[in-house]
Amino acid sequence: MAEGGGATLLLCLAAGSGLPLFCRPPRPQPPFPLIGALNGVHMFGAGAGVGLRRAETPGTRLQWGGDGSSITLIAISSAPDASGPALKRLLDSAFGAMVLVLGLDELVPIRNVERLKRDLRSCFVLLDALLSPGGGLGLGPPSWPLPPGPTRDLLQDTLDAFAAAAGTRWGCLVGAGRVRASTRRWGALPSAERALLAALLLPRGAGTGGEATPTAAARDLPVYLPQSSPTVPHRLLVLGLVGGVAVALLCGPRPPLQHVITQLVPQFWSPVLEQLRGCGRGPPAPPPRGVLAYLLVHHQQGWTQSGVSRGGAQAGVLPPQRRGAALRHLYALMAPKYCPEEGAPPPGPTPTLCYTSLPTHTGLVVVGQGVVLVLLLPPRTPRQRLHPLGLSCLHALTRGCDPQV
Repeated sequence: MAEGGGATLLLCLAAGSGLPLFCRPPRPQPPFPLIGALNGVHMFGAGAGVGLRRAETPGTRLQWGGDGSSITLIAISSAPDASGPALKRLLDSAFGAMVLVLGLDELVPIRNVERLKRDLRSCFVLLDALLSPGGGLGLGPPSWPLPPGPTRDLLQDTLDAFAAAAGTRWGCLVGAGRVRASTRRWGALPSAERALLAALLLPRGAGTGGEATPTAAARDLPVYLPQSSPTVPHRLLVLGLVGGVAVALLCGPRPPLQHVITQLVPQFWSPVLEQLRGCGRGPPAPPPRGVLAYLLVHHQQGWTQSGVSRGGAQAGVLPPQRRGAALRHLYALMAPKYCPEEGAPPPGPTPTLCYTSLPTHTGLVVVGQGVVLVLLLPPRTPRQRLHPLGLSCLHALTRGCDPQV
């Protein structure tokens, strides 16, 4: 669901037969004739050599996606932040989530529709997380890097050593519902895979006790990386540490989960329990003064950060409950044109700025070297203030960034 009113429905169909596989959220369920018509017009276009990707009515946007042969995905949205790029990202993320949980071989080709419908239920938690306000229509939940200082250095060193002892270089630390730290190799995963793994880790949470050996909080999940390894599974180990804090490892057949729980967790994490408790507390960095909301996306380092001000709720100003949707909407509009694609060389050292002015707010996008900052400002902000304000906010929010986070 999107903030600020408006719903987004995700339909999944068997491409050949048009049979519905699921609808998320399950209510409201579109009538079957409508589902058939949406699939039929898509198939008719494909038969005529036309690739139908999206359509719009005055109050609704539709987008088609999937793998093109076995699975058809349809997004139907009346949400204000559901632009074409946002819905495409949602469909790509949804198909990636299905691959992450089941593997590509179970989806393409479809061997048994009824069995696949049952198996896809295991994807619903992840799909619902992507559809939620925090999921940003597939953008993935925001990260929240630890602030610079001895605590971050200590926890980063501990995470690196813990992952190495477990025989892997992929690990991350989750606290307070956000990704707080990660190893370099985890940060080097494709952004879509990091977003899906974070969405898989965060909805259920992990770790409620005060000790660093919570056996009940441990999970050992097979996962397929949609881009890196869609047919060969990895193990995702999720281990609760202290209240609201967990560590995750992406590894192969070894080490055994029991060895990690009984040997490695006490060895590496028990000495830093106090620092871990702090990792699970505290709000994200608030917006800079005079900013209604911000979204910072660091493509090179693989994390995002956001904050919404509850102030400035006077008449004529965008209400706080709609600012998250407005941020994502502006990012979705600007990202395809101004944001560097993954793997592309970063822009030059001089940041690029673009803005839009609406009756309820002013939107400002600042694109730096591997960093995109989206700002929501009060309406009628003077144009001459946008350049210095954007640069000062970019400097303040990226100060002390660590490339390992």
